[in-house]
Amino acid sequence: MARWGLRGKSLFALAVTCFLALLFTTFMGWLLLKEGKLYSAKNYAKSFTELNYQKILTPISRELALAERFADTSTVREWMQDPTNSEKKAAFVEDAKGFLGVFQDHSMFFVTDATKDYYFADANNPFSMTPKYRISHASPRDDWYFHTRQQLAPFNINVDEDEHLKVTKIWVNYLVKNKGVFVGLAGTGFDLSHFLDEYTSTPVAGVHPFIINANGGIEAHQDKDLIAFDTLDGNYGARSIFALLDDNASKQKVKQAMEKARGLDANVVSVMVQQKGTQQLMSFMYFPLLDWYVVTNVDLNNVNLLNMKVLLPTASVFVILLIFLLAVFGFAVERLVISPIRHLQSSAKAMEGGSYDVSLPVTGNDEIGDLSRTFNNMAKQVRNHTEELERKVTERTTQLQATHQEMAEAHRKIGASIDYASLIQKAILPDRQMKQFLGEHHSVVWRPRDVVGGDFYVFKHSDDGCLLGIVDCAGHGVPGALMTMLMRAAIDHATTEVGIQDPAALLHSIDSTLRSMLNEDASGDRVATNADVGLVYISKDNKNMRFSGAKIGLYASNGEDVVKFKPSRRALGDRRLGEYVNVDLPVSGWTYYMTTDGFLDQAGGEKKFGFGNRRFESLLQENAELPLNDQASAFVEALKTYMGDQPQRDDITLLSFRFDQ
Repeated sequence: MARWGLRGKSLFALAVTCFLALLFTTFMGWLLLKEGKLYSAKNYAKSFTELNYQKILTPISRELALAERFADTSTVREWMQDPTNSEKKAAFVEDAKGFLGVFQDHSMFFVTDATKDYYFADANNPFSMTPKYRISHASPRDDWYFHTRQQLAPFNINVDEDEHLKVTKIWVNYLVKNKGVFVGLAGTGFDLSHFLDEYTSTPVAGVHPFIINANGGIEAHQDKDLIAFDTLDGNYGARSIFALLDDNASKQKVKQAMEKARGLDANVVSVMVQQKGTQQLMSFMYFPLLDWYVVTNVDLNNVNLLNMKVLLPTASVFVILLIFLLAVFGFAVERLVISPIRHLQSSAKAMEGGSYDVSLPVTGNDEIGDLSRTFNNMAKQVRNHTEELERKVTERTTQLQATHQEMAEAHRKIGASIDYASLIQKAILPDRQMKQFLGEHHSVVWRPRDVVGGDFYVFKHSDDGCLLGIVDCAGHGVPGALMTMLMRAAIDHATTEVGIQDPAALLHSIDSTLRSMLNEDASGDRVATNADVGLVYISKDNKNMRFSGAKIGLYASNGEDVVKFKPSRRALGDRRLGEYVNVDLPVSGWTYYMTTDGFLDQAGGEKKFGFGNRRFESLLQENAELPLNDQASAFVEALKTYMGDQPQRDDITLLSFRFDQ
């Protein structure tokens, strides 16, 4: 999308909008078309049903009227009551021939109840008083007569194929009574094929008209297999309208529609039903003369009541119009929007490249023109501000350069001072004396966190023995280094007064001397002036060793076990005075270690925890039998591996020593 540019995006947005509008319009059109199709189908079915009703009403009313007059003629009634009377017979024959010529199909039948003789005449069977056959209770095909004889209605109409006459007609059966006594039947018949062609044909595919009786039996249908021939007992089976429906709900709708149509005066009732797996429309109109219903069945999936030849060209014109509008819109966007914005874009890129002497042509008073004027004003202001900024930057750069030179000089002096302080601090360390008197019996790891630090180690000797120790002053860096000078002076003063044989007494003396050196402000809570100290005295004959510590313990290992001799819990210079005691220990067979908390508290490992006492003791046990210099290297390597990329947190001092008798 970004590579299309504004024109492509605009056209895309318009195309999407048109597509959504087209989609919405298509959907709404589909709904309207669907509803329109249903509406058209209902109107067509209503009109078609009413038309068929009229087609049936006129001829059948005429035939019923003729059949009624024929059955009610006095000569017919009197002859049927006395069929052996020749005079009555002659009068009957004269009148019957007159009615035969006016019936629609020139078809006539009559039955005398006294003899059960059946007479029939039509175009293919000339009028004759010779019976065609005699009706019998033993013949199932003659049941229609006995059913009709027992009915209360004056007539009935049924569809029947007469096996004796070999004709299939729609029969109008009128009861003939003389003085209230049943004497026979008389009537006429329609040709079934002519009736079907006349009343069940339709010019529209998907529309199926048919006729049913009051019980739902099909009396006329294009499919002759569905017609309920000569079914007077009401058992229609598959030849019922209800057999055409898929579910009980549809059957219930049809029953309600039939009841409603019966109660209306020449009105059509339409319902939607489920038939052959699809929704179809059925319209009903009641024919009270015959107690029939004229039905029109519309298959909505197959019927075509709308002119698609008009809809398709209209849709094509609509799509072409959309494409034309897209082209016109694209040209307008290019001319009115894209071109001015392209000029604005090139000018903005020029400003981005450092060229502020740009100006856009102002061609109108619309938003693009306002944007061009605003851009020109902005470019002018940027140009002025840039020039002013460059002037100020030049001035400020000159000032910063001067300040930088001053800071560099100050930093050089401070660095030189700290380097010199480091030389002084290293000068107070007793490396040379320890190497001269102890040799390979000791090793020291001393790693200040900064150039100078607050850790140092002590060595004093006399004719009777020597004193070893480490000191961890509060703080590190320059403050810690200054504290080491005070502690060194306090230790020198204490050893002069007390000697070196009693480490506990030395700690008391150093504590007293340190407190006397500092005023109340320095020794209070505002400044940390305390120190952790561990001291060991070893006799000259290497038989006796004495330890005392202020928060710095003594570790001993023989390669199998590790023992820690705990110090006093109070540091020197603490707010409360500490109680320091001596611990006498054997010399031979053990390697001894003293360390400041910088080693034990150094963070590292996967969880960035401190090194810890347990890991430190395991390290001592693993390396206790190595030469002391090798041990120091092993300790340094183990600490480096554990630290990883973590910075050193505090000053570190580790003193190791081992003497044999």
